[in-house]
Amino acid sequence: MTAPDPRKAAPEPLGPTARRLWPFLRPHQLGLVLTFVAYLMVALTEPLIPQILGYALGEGFSPKAGGANSGMPAVNLDIKYSFPIWMVPVVLIGLFAVRGLFSFFGQYMLNWTISRTVMGIRAALLQVLLRADARVYTSLQPATAVTKIVNDPQHVVTLIAGALVTLLRDGLPAIALMGYLFYLNWQLTLLSMITVPGLAFVVRRVNRRVRRMGTWAYDAQLRLVSVIEDVTRAWRVVRSFDAADYERQRFSDRAKEVQRSALKTAAANAMAQPLSQLMASIGISLIVSLALYQSRVNHTGVGEFAGFVTALLLMSSRLRHLSDVMQPITNALVVARGCMSMLDLPAEPDTGTRELTQARGDIVLRQVTLRYPGANRDALSALDLHIPAGRTTALVGSSGAGKSSVVNLLMGFERPDAGEVLFDGVAIDELTKANLRRQFAVVSQDIVLFDASVADNIAYAQPRDDAKLEQVLRAAALWDFVQALPEGLNTSVGANGSKFSGGQRQRLAIARALYKDAPVWIFDEATSALDTESERAVQQALEQWQGRKTLIVIAHRLSTIRRADAIQVMSDGRVVEHGTHDELMSRDGAYAGMVKAQH
Repeated sequence: MTAPDPRKAAPEPLGPTARRLWPFLRPHQLGLVLTFVAYLMVALTEPLIPQILGYALGEGFSPKAGGANSGMPAVNLDIKYSFPIWMVPVVLIGLFAVRGLFSFFGQYMLNWTISRTVMGIRAALLQVLLRADARVYTSLQPATAVTKIVNDPQHVVTLIAGALVTLLRDGLPAIALMGYLFYLNWQLTLLSMITVPGLAFVVRRVNRRVRRMGTWAYDAQLRLVSVIEDVTRAWRVVRSFDAADYERQRFSDRAKEVQRSALKTAAANAMAQPLSQLMASIGISLIVSLALYQSRVNHTGVGEFAGFVTALLLMSSRLRHLSDVMQPITNALVVARGCMSMLDLPAEPDTGTRELTQARGDIVLRQVTLRYPGANRDALSALDLHIPAGRTTALVGSSGAGKSSVVNLLMGFERPDAGEVLFDGVAIDELTKANLRRQFAVVSQDIVLFDASVADNIAYAQPRDDAKLEQVLRAAALWDFVQALPEGLNTSVGANGSKFSGGQRQRLAIARALYKDAPVWIFDEATSALDTESERAVQQALEQWQGRKTLIVIAHRLSTIRRADAIQVMSDGRVVEHGTHDELMSRDGAYAGMVKAQH
């Protein structure tokens, strides 16, 4: 079944989105009030322009009569005018200086409000992302999250701010000019209202199409961002498969879709101005014609007529700008609806209330069953597993046996469909998520490093201790390498450790886990990318903590877990064998078969 074409679907209402934006703007409403006051002062000076022009034309060019000689044709040298010429530049310069001052203040306060609103939206979106349920990350593209958190809030608030400036800069003067026109000639001014219904109809029809095209353009933009994110993240795969042409074509298809959607959106936006101007021209032409007729019939002065026509043209110019104000607001709310959808991401359930202060690290899984959404079989099936405190327990088995699912349960990323998981005799559901995860230090098979220094990556979210850093780097067989770096511990590792080799990245992740003073350490294929010498060094370092830490080691290279206190052999989400290496080899069962297969 094909998805409906967003270009033909009925546009979704944007009112709820606007209401969701208001809580972020409300704390900074003082800035909006001051912005309004500043632009109001500018607007109040607007009618003074046609008033001064009308006065100058009516009085400045008409001298007052002087003393003429009776009956004698003579030149009157005693000519008097209503005001001296020097007042003209003083009044005009002073007027525009005052307007400029208030305009600057209004712009500054508006940008003050914008910057804080954007910061509030970004902080709220990031908070939601940090607390989102683990399953959200299976469908959320990193590039999409970056766009919605970093770019979209700025784009949304900038568009709305631009529309607000237009409303204040042009709307308030238009109201002031309207009042001035009523003062001059209320009959003609009323005629200007005849085009309002037609103008409202045009704006509504155009706005409906803008909403529909804007939604299509926003979705197309996110799809293009995802393609770029894929190429950047998986560049090694792209080049190893010689897939440059394939990715280029994929990018071209998405880019053309963005181009078409942007063009249609621009066309929808562009329709508003000419249609609005056409409607406005009907009213203006009628008003000007009637004004000329009244001037000829009633013999009104040129100053009054000039003032009226100037105010009318100024108001029509302001109204022309106002006809474009709905398009940026509509586009902003379309983008806002996309980024605000992140606020609806399901939060990770955290119902626990208890906290452990001095954990031992004793872990028990009783009859635990787990099935992932959409899966056709259980990842864990009535699993019974005991990991004693202070012991080294190895989990082995083929891919899909359930080893990583055990780790997901222990970390609270998944909740069992049946059974219970106990940590030091306490159900992990009773512990807060933060306290539960504080008990674990994990080295995953997917190494993740931050674009920061070596020290910051190892002491991540913890106080820096250089002596402890040296200790864990030596344990991870990385100290000599770090000492040889240009800036030592302060050397940047690059994006996800791109400046390091695969083995160095893995050893850095191991050092980070060792640095965290947690009672339980989990190593999920932690030495898979290491050479034999480095693996032996790491194994010797881990053996120093045997008996003091609970170590959970997941490995496919069985040579790395020979000295484990207990080996749990998993298959189809169950433990099928358990014992020491020698015990399992003597049974000649599943584990012995795996060891022989590797040899």
